[in-house]
Amino acid sequence: MSEHFVGKYEVEYKYRVESHQSVLATLQALGACVFVEQNRERDIYFELGDKELAQQGVSMSVRVMKPSGIKLWIVKGPGNDRCEAVNVESVSKTCSMLETLGYHPAFTIEKSRSIYFLEQFHVTLDVVSELGCFVEIAVMTDEAELLEPLKEQCLQLSEKLGLGSDALEVNSYRALLGHI
Repeated sequence: MSEHFVGKYEVEYKYRVESHQSVLATLQALGACVFVEQNRERDIYFELGDKELAQQGVSMSVRVMKPSGIKLWIVKGPGNDRCEAVNVESVSKTCSMLETLGYHPAFTIEKSRSIYFLEQFHVTLDVVSELGCFVEIAVMTDEAELLEPLKEQCLQLSEKLGLGSDALEVNSYRALLGHI
């Protein structure tokens, strides 16, 4: 996993867009580096009991990315800023282990995703078939005291990319799809 995805905190802003064309052109002009392009991601979300994790403000998923071959176990929350991910060798074994611990697969979200690196930020271009096109600007850190300055820097980058506050989407894909 890239250094861009290391940390226990994540600052992330998501924007709903009509298309990725202008953002992609700006990213290229700014010299962004490609991490993955046009990956298909499948996120299997796990729950405990009757949405006990969601009630605690936690989401847990196992992600498969193709064709990149990246496989992750991701835990977000509690709260908006907590996010940790780790590479896994086997998705089926990881899912089986979670089920052994009492978690159950609750739903799946699939999307097409391209990720670009620009300085310490990762900019993600998503297409979620049920929802449309989105751009996420994010950065990770292990230091809680950096969260506020990083939030400001993400907002400054969103302006450079032509993403206005009117396009800001405050809900997760999970919430937008009604899985909360």
